[in-house]
Amino acid sequence: MRIVVQTPNPSVVDQVREQAGDALVVAADEAAVLAALPGADALIVANNDYTEKMAQTLNAPESPVRWVQTLTAGFDRVQKWGVPPSVVVTNAGDALAPGVAAHTVALLLALQRRLPAFIAQQTRHAWERGAAAQVSTPSGATCLTLGFGHVGQEVARLLKPFGARIVALTRSGAAHPLADESLTMAHLHDALRRADMIVLALPLDASTHRLMGAGEFALCKRNAVLVNVARGEVVDAAALAQALRDGLIAGAGVDVTDPEPLPADDPLWDAPNLIVTPHVAAACGPLLHQRIGAVAAGNVRRFMDGAPLAHVARF
Repeated sequence: MRIVVQTPNPSVVDQVREQAGDALVVAADEAAVLAALPGADALIVANNDYTEKMAQTLNAPESPVRWVQTLTAGFDRVQKWGVPPSVVVTNAGDALAPGVAAHTVALLLALQRRLPAFIAQQTRHAWERGAAAQVSTPSGATCLTLGFGHVGQEVARLLKPFGARIVALTRSGAAHPLADESLTMAHLHDALRRADMIVLALPLDASTHRLMGAGEFALCKRNAVLVNVARGEVVDAAALAQALRDGLIAGAGVDVTDPEPLPADDPLWDAPNLIVTPHVAAACGPLLHQRIGAVAAGNVRRFMDGAPLAHVARF
């Protein structure tokens, strides 16, 4: 058996090697992955490192690869470039949820408490209390979470003690103990009209591309704040910037943009009451890599034992 892994993180490699032993081949870059894939049974790689050439190699008739493990929650690049129908794709499961959810709540609170305005005043050494009129709180507020997977559920768990009401929007609309209300995506527009907080934590695909556009922002409450920790393409960036300038929503926090990195001259940077972070929501020190490595290593053990794999991606 041969399992190929590409990651710069030694902690992940060490955890996987504990299970794979001599079957593990560590590849430093795309070229090394392509050289190691012929005859390999599995590939472990971050979503952003999965390339068209890797997909072409996997789709070759002679490829024996049966499993691709992403080291990320997202798998949109794997979906974009494709894998053969016989290949099982798994993701990092709940490994990233603690960091992403904490980042999401931090952004929500900062926006509701108007911290961008107060920080701007601090840089001017100005003691001004005018922004206090727009300050709000999660207590008694409705948080609309688009996508209720590991991240959405963890955001809900963190917000509930603040007194927030959680509305989950998913494809199925299935009830969940952490959601006060569960709806299908068909109810998006009605739900937007009621939301004080909007969290985007859903996969990117054809149905979610630019899901939040000018029409959707026009439906929002003027006090609503939005946080995007999904993918930049889920939001129409120009419409978001205009909605902030026009006061259609009170604020936004984006950890993901379209494109990435966000160009220095992009008008989104200068939108009012906006916080931009450079796709770092998952960061939480060594804990992140320990959790990612544990998920990947657990699946390696299952794969080698012929057991069902965990966190299978559906697309």
